[in-house]
Amino acid sequence: MVKIFATGLIFSVAFGCSWIPKVDQEDFCFAKYAFKASVKSVEQVDKYADYTYTIDIEEDYKNANKAKGNFDTITGDGPMMSCGPQKLKIGKSYLIYAGVRDNEGLYIVEYKGMDSVKASDIERMKTKYDCDCKIKFDYDKFMSRTSAGLPPPTKDECNVTENYCQRSAYCQRNQAGVCTWGNLGDCY
Repeated sequence: MVKIFATGLIFSVAFGCSWIPKVDQEDFCFAKYAFKASVKSVEQVDKYADYTYTIDIEEDYKNANKAKGNFDTITGDGPMMSCGPQKLKIGKSYLIYAGVRDNEGLYIVEYKGMDSVKASDIERMKTKYDCDCKIKFDYDKFMSRTSAGLPPPTKDECNVTENYCQRSAYCQRNQAGVCTWGNLGDCY
């Protein structure tokens, strides 16, 4: 029994959630699709399993027109995942960043209720996020460790500022072809 507990504890610590600084653009760029969807139903095989949601894709923000018609379900983490469940409510609409798991179907990368999504969030996704620009953090500084700082960014990079806003910040290539840091919307 102690051996099982110790193994579980090690697994939780090794694979558990940790706070790593990021900006919303990173989740958007990592995801294959971004869309607004309403949840029609939910299924869970048992109380520990992942959730399978039947969804209706209502609006396309990234490649969702390719997903619409091909996918009508999406999987969210169940209660046994170390970061907690991805629990969506039937009848509610969400902004969902989604990936495809082994060509088996969509899975949730990140989500927000549409009631907390502002017009500036949609505008930023549609016009500001440049997935060809690399976002660089000085992780040592963010973790309060001694840091020599980041080298100056190349034309394909943005260095995250110390007082960045996780949701409203973005990195976008300007007219000269250089990735530049920007902010659109409320800082939260």
